[in-house]
Amino acid sequence: MNQTLLETKALTISVGEKVLLREINLSFFKTGLVAVLGENGAGKSTLLKEIYHHSHSSPKWTWNQGKKKLTYLGHELGFYSSLSLEENLDYFSKLDGREPDLSKRKELLEAFRLQKRIWDPIHTFSRGMKQKVAILRVLLSSADLILFDEPYTGLDAESSKTLTELLNLESKSRLILIVLHSIPSDLQCTSQLKIEKGGVFVTHIT
Repeated sequence: MNQTLLETKALTISVGEKVLLREINLSFFKTGLVAVLGENGAGKSTLLKEIYHHSHSSPKWTWNQGKKKLTYLGHELGFYSSLSLEENLDYFSKLDGREPDLSKRKELLEAFRLQKRIWDPIHTFSRGMKQKVAILRVLLSSADLILFDEPYTGLDAESSKTLTELLNLESKSRLILIVLHSIPSDLQCTSQLKIEKGGVFVTHIT
């Protein structure tokens, strides 16, 4: 049975004087793939940042099984462009605090067709390749909760298909929240969270 991992009650989020979300109640299961939808400016990215920055410290959030590790990928890709792909992955694996899963790293590099570029500095990569590197960084972490803000940005059709397959797989063992403009047809979301007019409307799919 999927247990509740994280929840909040009567949460209000404001940016300046503008209230984006007003007294919302949310709960998230331990595993699954939650699509966060809504118009531009509705508060999708703000909700993810709220979880990332405040869920460990704010009394508005409750971790029902003890505080868990988070990782976040927003529009800033968060790597060192002067270092090679391999050096970046080594660096972030040390920050993660666990021994790197080299087998999984090899599989993901091959899935995104990056295995021949591991010693090239990131600044030589195209925008789409940089996006794939950022996705690798997040998927290789040991985080229990992954927060993705529009990770399909910059990806071609083949890489988008690969990401969808990886998200479907990863969501079976941990929780993923993903901001999207629209849901790819093969993405197996367990629920949808739509932000509208300061409120949140949740649809459970499975």
